[in-house]
Amino acid sequence: MLSREEVLNLASLARLKLGEDEVESLQKDISNILEYVGQVSTVSVKSEQGPTLLKNVMREDLPVGEAGAPAATLGTREDLLKAFPKQEKGYNVVRKIIQKDE
Repeated sequence: MLSREEVLNLASLARLKLGEDEVESLQKDISNILEYVGQVSTVSVKSEQGPTLLKNVMREDLPVGEAGAPAATLGTREDLLKAFPKQEKGYNVVRKIIQKDE
């Protein structure tokens, strides 16, 4: 069975705040799931893999602008920097969207 600390560590990695009852419940649930997966992984089955008929289709790598090459839609680096509202030291700056709760 998973320890309380392991469940709390998983919750921290997933950025979840758990109550004491949820920690106990998840200890049991996750342990049951891991036990079941362990049983499934020990079942021996006959391999049914055979030769595949699929092939990887590759296109010729052409520089942008040549016939058959994808069109350039982003422009030059300078065009992108001009279009962006805020730059710092040659990089585009965006607002912080992920915050770690302490």
